[in-house]
Amino acid sequence: MNTYPILRKGLFLLPPETAHNLTLEMAHLFPQLAAGWQFSDKKELNCQVGKTEWRSPVGLAAGLDKNAVALDFFSRLGFGSMECGTITVNPQIGNPKPRMFRYSEEFSLRNSMGFPNNGMKECAEKLKTRPTSFPVGVNIGKSKNSNPDEALEEYAQLYTTLAPLSDWVVVNISSPNTAGLRDLQQEDWLKKLFETLLPLKSKLGKEIFVKLAPDLEDETLRHLTTVLADLGADGLVATNTTHMPERGVGGVSGRLLRVKGHQKRRVVLEVARDRHLPLVGVGGFEDMNDVLAWWASGGEAFQIYTSFIYQGPQILRDIESHILGFLTRAKLQTLQTFFSLEPRERQKLIAAFGR
Repeated sequence: MNTYPILRKGLFLLPPETAHNLTLEMAHLFPQLAAGWQFSDKKELNCQVGKTEWRSPVGLAAGLDKNAVALDFFSRLGFGSMECGTITVNPQIGNPKPRMFRYSEEFSLRNSMGFPNNGMKECAEKLKTRPTSFPVGVNIGKSKNSNPDEALEEYAQLYTTLAPLSDWVVVNISSPNTAGLRDLQQEDWLKKLFETLLPLKSKLGKEIFVKLAPDLEDETLRHLTTVLADLGADGLVATNTTHMPERGVGGVSGRLLRVKGHQKRRVVLEVARDRHLPLVGVGGFEDMNDVLAWWASGGEAFQIYTSFIYQGPQILRDIESHILGFLTRAKLQTLQTFFSLEPRERQKLIAAFGR
């Protein structure tokens, strides 16, 4: 029985951020609550994302568990991986409240959080106790008041401290909620970033992904993807939330991002596929139709957040069931086998499954 709709009804009577914090605190204190939706851990769903093997292609996106307080809960719940953060060097309180808003009829959220988090040192302590079999990445960002040169030093500190405790690191330069952050999505600054981080990576070995915004022009996205591949990025995450001025300040996620998110990811994939650059999809995934569209365009693993808020753990069960049905119909033993196929072969199998 899916009890989440009843729980959601009560939570949605509370202000969004209050409901968020309450739920996260319960997940932190009582990770055994995940037992009702226990993860099946089917090996045929394992997939490779860069050097990391995810337990399934469905990851939890950054932003939900900023401080890595509920890793045990989300591991038990059934996510293939998760990304905590965004983490800054020092603790931040974020932007003034209210800063999280629901659009329930449109299955969407808007947030102007501004990276509220407990800082690098506390996150490191949490990561030391994470479940060893659960893939975890860390999303890192610049402080609110740091300038571009100071941001370089901050990213270096964050990578040095958090990379050894995580499976990969995501450099966030695309949130709309920190002044000047999106201005860092420029070739000259990115060159400085990788000149700073690559010597550290040669010692620590953890992959560096970069998260991009959906509000860039297509040609800019293609150019940045090429630049990042040349500079030595190990992968990309696309996309972050979108700025919709008519809705207010902050970034919008969920169904209102769905069309733009899919379109912008296809643009990034035009370059990323040719450069063998892994791309983790995020933004607007809410059912198997979105997954199949992503796979048909050449994508593989993806992350969810807003659809999880609206649908609860059932979304994991539904997608898992559909993927297993897809593999059976396609007569494939593993999902990774499907991902290794040429694009045309993938598309044929997806079309046949749709019939």
